[in-house]
Amino acid sequence: MLRKNIPDDIKLQLWVKSGGRCEFKGCNTPVWRNGLTLSKGNFAEVAHIIGSSKDGPRGREDSEDLQTTYSNLMLLCQRCHKEIDDHPDNYPSELLTRWKQEHENRIEIQTSYPEDIHKSTVLMCSINIGDRITPINIEVVRNAMFPKYPSDFKGIKIEEKEFDRFGTETEWQYFAENKIKKKLKKHFEEGIDEDGIKHLSVFGIAPMPLLIFLGKCIGDTVPCDIYQSHRNIENTNKTWHWQESIPQDTRFLTTCQKEGSSNTVILKLAISDTLNEDKYSSLLDSDVSIYQISVEEPSPHFLRNKRQLEIFSYEYRKLLNTIQAKHGSKCEILILPAIPVSIAIECGRVILPTKDPEIFVCEYYKDDGGYKKVLKIN
Repeated sequence: MLRKNIPDDIKLQLWVKSGGRCEFKGCNTPVWRNGLTLSKGNFAEVAHIIGSSKDGPRGREDSEDLQTTYSNLMLLCQRCHKEIDDHPDNYPSELLTRWKQEHENRIEIQTSYPEDIHKSTVLMCSINIGDRITPINIEVVRNAMFPKYPSDFKGIKIEEKEFDRFGTETEWQYFAENKIKKKLKKHFEEGIDEDGIKHLSVFGIAPMPLLIFLGKCIGDTVPCDIYQSHRNIENTNKTWHWQESIPQDTRFLTTCQKEGSSNTVILKLAISDTLNEDKYSSLLDSDVSIYQISVEEPSPHFLRNKRQLEIFSYEYRKLLNTIQAKHGSKCEILILPAIPVSIAIECGRVILPTKDPEIFVCEYYKDDGGYKKVLKIN
């Protein structure tokens, strides 16, 4: 059987709608250049979803009729074309059709709006927690941001592999001021590539006090999306995705567990875990006040939807107002965090520089007496 020539207008349509990139899911390789030598050229291959002949990969009786049909064609790099045709059972026509549509929809969205609407500066903060270092994958970040996309290739990166969480308060403060505050201030003042920061997409994994400090440095003057790392995700490409459906029970329980007369106020944030008295007994005295924001069943998996983060932010800000009204602007708030990373960043963002009392964050030391005050936030 003779294969029909694909008309030039169909090829052009395929190049335009694919953005000149391989449509194999996860590849996205530009096919107008050699990825190794960067020499320019046509390195694309037009692949058939339903084979060009009934005996070919994914072939059917109507294969000949579909040889030049646009919906049956994919623009692929040479490597991915060989992959789908050498292993047709792994790549059925339904799967390839879906990948083609998803890719072309993404290109359509990204090219249909004014330049700045879907751009965001990526801020990635990765600081070791003890000996554990959790890198943040930029491709996973981009997947989570979609339909927004990075405004530049560099973004803002705060990376540290040797932070000592057993350091003194002075060492915590020095690290926060010099490794976080100074770096963010420089970027906010100078922008990225001389372009001002108009929107932030924030991804952070670090000790809780440092994430709260990070949030305070970001503040609420720049529009910001905060993302949450989720555990037990089958698809590792969606580790940082917010789930679309909001769980039915999103209530946060705010309580005053003790009202004392001293200037010290303990604020327990028990979202990921319970905070029993044995975890902070070293901070107690007879006149301390204790407040708590919690959920019915604290769990590391509680926070799944962005709306939950918004609800928490409202309740947290309201409680800070209550504490300031009851205990005055001269009180000292000690935050005990057992919270997801996104909530930690949001806790810092909503702090008001001219209104709120002094706020300190405590770090939990399992084998050394529980929570200890380590970092002043404002």
